[in-house]
Amino acid sequence: MPMPSQINARDEGEVRDALERIAVLARSPSPWRILRLPSLTNRSFLVERGDAAGAEAYVLRLPGRGTEQYIDRAAEAANARAAAGIGLAPPILYADPASGVMLSRYIEGAVPLSPERLREGDHFAAAVALLRRLHGSSLAFAGEMRLYPKIDQYLAVASTPALRELRRAGEALRPVIEPGWGPPRPCHIDPAPHNFIAAAGRHFLLDWEYSAMCDPIWDLAGLSIEGHFDPAQDAAMLARYFGATADLPAWGSRLHLYRIMLRLVAAAWGAVQIAEGNGSWTAAELVDPLVALTSADLGDPALGRHLAAAA
Repeated sequence: MPMPSQINARDEGEVRDALERIAVLARSPSPWRILRLPSLTNRSFLVERGDAAGAEAYVLRLPGRGTEQYIDRAAEAANARAAAGIGLAPPILYADPASGVMLSRYIEGAVPLSPERLREGDHFAAAVALLRRLHGSSLAFAGEMRLYPKIDQYLAVASTPALRELRRAGEALRPVIEPGWGPPRPCHIDPAPHNFIAAAGRHFLLDWEYSAMCDPIWDLAGLSIEGHFDPAQDAAMLARYFGATADLPAWGSRLHLYRIMLRLVAAAWGAVQIAEGNGSWTAAELVDPLVALTSADLGDPALGRHLAAAA
């Protein structure tokens, strides 16, 4: 798990109140030990009690401000439990869709992947295999994620002239991207390296709040972006996922187009976080770099070649 840190008095009070309301936690005279875990949209905490012989350890998630505007907590809980049921996620012990509070089992010794560790051979192979197993499962996730409506949802909450202009320019990709390249499948939607954890030779996926039925290329493009993959790593990912006999050049162009629009999704998401005060980030950190990259890709003369190859 991510390295924990001390929490402030306000967070501690909210955590203790939430723990008191969770019926699955048996009452105990042992006091809770509470540490803050790194998180972006939400607030996550490691909560422990008991001694070494009978210690209990959990991860408690409190929702970020304003997330009820764009996250379906009931769908998240159902999908996280379904993923845990086939061994892709830690067990979910409690989830309240009304409040967004969630409690999961803490996996002892688990550490999150960084972009650097994700690109290492064993972790790289495991991450791709986890996504392939998820997409190939028979799970029917609650909800459906569609790229352009999700961008518009974020822009309805927070926007800038630059984001609106890129949204208009991105419409040119819509006829190729929106039909999809196969039926919707259960997808994680946020495969950032820190959402993969490794423990005792096993890997799990955390944070299912955006999960839904979707085009699997979203997860592959997200993994590529968040893992800072270079072209060779993209090609290796596609070959491992689809097999060497697949039309890998076509999939490479599809991946490229999806990466462009996912950066716009991320930029619009960043604008929402800044508007809602989830963290202390600035536009220069969360929005501007993604705007620059998206603008450059949409203006690239090679874009037409990728559109033709991906169709």
